[in-house]
Amino acid sequence: MKNKKWGAIILALSFMLTAAGCGSGQGTQGNSANAPQGSKSDNKAAFVFKLGHGTSSTSLYHTGAVKFKELVEAKTNGQIKVDIYTDGTIGQDNDLINFMKTGNVQMGMIGVEPVAVIAPKLKVIGLPYIFPNRESAYKVLDGPLGAEMVSELPQQQHLRVLGYFENGFRNVSNSKREVLTPADLQGLKLRTPQSPVSLSIFKALGANPTPMSFGELYTALEQKTVDGQENPLSLIYTNNFHEVQKYISITNHMYSPMLLMISEKTWSELSPELQKAVQEAANEARDYERKVSAEQEADLMKKLEEAGVKLSKPDLAPFVEATKDVHNEFDAEYGADLYKKITEATKQ
Repeated sequence: MKNKKWGAIILALSFMLTAAGCGSGQGTQGNSANAPQGSKSDNKAAFVFKLGHGTSSTSLYHTGAVKFKELVEAKTNGQIKVDIYTDGTIGQDNDLINFMKTGNVQMGMIGVEPVAVIAPKLKVIGLPYIFPNRESAYKVLDGPLGAEMVSELPQQQHLRVLGYFENGFRNVSNSKREVLTPADLQGLKLRTPQSPVSLSIFKALGANPTPMSFGELYTALEQKTVDGQENPLSLIYTNNFHEVQKYISITNHMYSPMLLMISEKTWSELSPELQKAVQEAANEARDYERKVSAEQEADLMKKLEEAGVKLSKPDLAPFVEATKDVHNEFDAEYGADLYKKITEATKQ
């Protein structure tokens, strides 16, 4: 893991040298500062999509991306080819968002937090304890309310969401002490995404939230720049955060989906038949990835404990109580009526 960042840099430099000699790349790794252009044609495919994400090849991000690739290439009989780029080699989330806006990168698997900056209604998803379980989240996100939250992206940001994949419920890890109550978080310096909602949650819990890029997180934990972080178990394990974190508490404070997105420029170039195939592949890949996510959670807990982590399951009632008013800070951004609709839908 310590060499992971250097590996990404070497890959990026290799792409730059290749691109300088050969023009726009086909099926090679890219770098975030010089995003590769996609191609409308090669010897086999009418379209070549570059799909980037910022996590490892063992993550759920990658599981979903690989399944989408398999499905869309099969459904289009090879008219669409997908090349997947891991570990932020063509950009972390914010880079990918910007590259997709211009069509320089065609697709991305993106965490919801950076997308919520440009689609404010998505902030409601990140509110603490708004979804009591996975099933209630699926019901909301796959229905009209989920569509409403991203409906303005194609016109306003030149981006389109194809589906809400599952990152999982977020949990707290740290290197200092076991967290069983909000009081145990007092003073802990916790890395969070660059998300106003995440900042408000951990301020309400008494921690010292510190926004930071995901790509910088392992090093920050290793060097003790921060005491801890909060992420789904899948990301904690596949990114080896347990190597530098002794304690994990199953706080389930936030449901965290990831979004499979496509450049609106790319989408508009597809025929209706290809658009249908892409959307069907996205839906089927989403369902597959969610199933994998649910099945692996118990196994991940076991693996983390075997690796020497102290895994705790605190009473969540005090955490719910401490964060119950966070939603009031954001009503003006996503609309109090949307919050009400979602909370009502989760109770049905």
